[in-house]
Amino acid sequence: MPELPEVETVLRAIQKSEIIGSPISRIEINKSYHIKEITQQEFINKLLGETIHKIERKGKQLIFILDKWALLSHLRMSGKYFFDEIPSRFLAENRAIGVIFHFINGRKLIFCDTRGFGVFYLQSLDNYKNLSPYKDIGPDLINDEIDVDKLFIHCQKIRIPIKMLLLDQKFVAGIGNIYTSEILFVAKIHPLIIVKDLDKEQIKKIIEISQSILKRAVELKGTSIVDFLTPDGEKGTYQNELKVYFRDKKPCYDCQTTITKVSVNGRGTFYCTNCQKI
Repeated sequence: MPELPEVETVLRAIQKSEIIGSPISRIEINKSYHIKEITQQEFINKLLGETIHKIERKGKQLIFILDKWALLSHLRMSGKYFFDEIPSRFLAENRAIGVIFHFINGRKLIFCDTRGFGVFYLQSLDNYKNLSPYKDIGPDLINDEIDVDKLFIHCQKIRIPIKMLLLDQKFVAGIGNIYTSEILFVAKIHPLIIVKDLDKEQIKKIIEISQSILKRAVELKGTSIVDFLTPDGEKGTYQNELKVYFRDKKPCYDCQTTITKVSVNGRGTFYCTNCQKI
């Protein structure tokens, strides 16, 4: 968390804000560990005077497109952006401010991260797609064309549970723990089934359902079941449509069987033992 729908929601909010087109006048770095591969002073020196022209996204990665640089931002577990100031009702976020970008027009973009895992990479605009982390990201489930035939051939060699593969951002990009449980429930596929045992139609079904669920979640500005907030301090509402995630010990909406929670590679996984038989 945040996953593709939440990151896309952040992108859309920033893209339509007044920071687009206004040069960066000052940068405050409170938590230097968010800056990767260069020093915080290099980070500041390279970005001062630069203008954010637009924002792109690849999977869960935000890419700020500036004059000479691409600033890649991964929110990881709890990263958030706010405009100008953090709403007073989110006092915990004030203690987690990592970076503040100031703009000539007086606006601010505040990055905060209570768990501290969020990262920034500042890379050359003409080469960032050839570097990590961008080059290691698989096809984006909303923005890219997905080659199901190619994915199926790849899947025939994989001997791990499908839940684990869907979390691998090199396979397809954008899905995290929440949406994986939801996708597999709608597809009626057990999260522990071994990938190589799935046929081509099942792989196709997983991809199509993934795209459908992610697009719907984007429409609802993401899922705020834990702590996701938009840059305007608003919550998403897709949590109102969750079928299995966080619903362990509650009845399945389709068959009334009690929803089960198990751990798959250390990640909480929710499913219906009746609807999703292995």
